[in-house]
Amino acid sequence: MLKTLIFALLPIIVTIFLGYFAASKNYFNDYDSQKFVRLVMNFMLPLSVFAGIWQTPRKIIISDLPLAGWLLISMLGCYCLMLLINLRHHSLQSATLFAMSVADPSVPFVGSAILPLLFGSSTSAITIGICTLIINILLLPIVFSSLNHEHSFRKRILGTLKKPLVISALLGFILALLGWKMPSELVNSFELLGKGAGGLAIFAIGIVLYTRKILTNRIVVLTVLEKNLLFPLVIWLIMLGLRLPTELQKIVILTLAIPTATMPTTLGIQYNLAESELASIQFWSTIFSFVTLSLFLLILS
Repeated sequence: MLKTLIFALLPIIVTIFLGYFAASKNYFNDYDSQKFVRLVMNFMLPLSVFAGIWQTPRKIIISDLPLAGWLLISMLGCYCLMLLINLRHHSLQSATLFAMSVADPSVPFVGSAILPLLFGSSTSAITIGICTLIINILLLPIVFSSLNHEHSFRKRILGTLKKPLVISALLGFILALLGWKMPSELVNSFELLGKGAGGLAIFAIGIVLYTRKILTNRIVVLTVLEKNLLFPLVIWLIMLGLRLPTELQKIVILTLAIPTATMPTTLGIQYNLAESELASIQFWSTIFSFVTLSLFLLILS
């Protein structure tokens, strides 16, 4: 299993260091990383999310309610709690992204490599599909609304609904819920550019880490500990107390223990908010997950 974890997480580490190396050789600079993120957020990721959600079978969306309920409560509950905690020391915009760093596991990227080997293709497909929907349909609109907090409530809602990522997620969800299957001939039209979204976003993080330096300050260390260890541990203790089925506990806890996603850092670069801290959290969360994921796997088995 350690070998599985290594090969699931290694692409992230390699891509970060390639971005770091490219920046050190002056191939790219901080301005380029912002351009890359703009491309990811406005074109590549919306295409990827739209195709991914539209291809999610309707039965996956409505089939496993206990799993969906626990992932939904855990991720949104964690986001709200961490937002309140971070608001004591940070602005609403920065607190939003730090909270998202804890609540948003990289399920579509890392989970797609780990979960099928642990739970089989069917269960992992349901888990990945549910997490993708929670993140893009519910969590991201809340985050966008907080990032645009200086506007009125009406303008914040309208601004959020105009985001390409939100539009693509909602449209894909509606089509999937209606049971309209994506024609196989259209898949490559969305995936040709969309598949590179995660890689380019991580490459941009490597550039930021070189231009802004890898940090190990208080906020970085605490956020990584909260994401990798405390968040899944607290949810596990709650599930143990409620005596929920062991298999459900395994799926939920190992999903939540996956390292943080690229989205908080990507948004940090786009909005010029705590880029160094968020990129460092992404880096150290991935490194530390070799230990924490292995630990949770050992305990839960």
